[in-house]
Amino acid sequence: MTEDQGASKKRTDPTSQLARGELVHAEVKPLDLSGIPSVITGIALWAVALVVLFIFRDHLEANGLDWWLWVPVAGIGLGLIGLWYCKRRWAAIQAGHRPETED
Repeated sequence: MTEDQGASKKRTDPTSQLARGELVHAEVKPLDLSGIPSVITGIALWAVALVVLFIFRDHLEANGLDWWLWVPVAGIGLGLIGLWYCKRRWAAIQAGHRPETED
């Protein structure tokens, strides 16, 4: 094989292309800057867990696990605090008082 043949056979895998500077990564923005939908989803999941545990309350009490009912209650409470924080933070970002990347 001559030098001309070796030079014409470039590796085409993405790692080699990246090493040669042929691939450029696009700038990708985050999908959710406010965090509000994520917090609401978490609160909803804790509410579902509370309902499921409430259905099995008698079984939990019989096995000494009635404290499990307080776990989703705490999750909902902390989620509401997080929702308040995210709404306040998002309002400050929209008003221009805080940069989007600060935390």
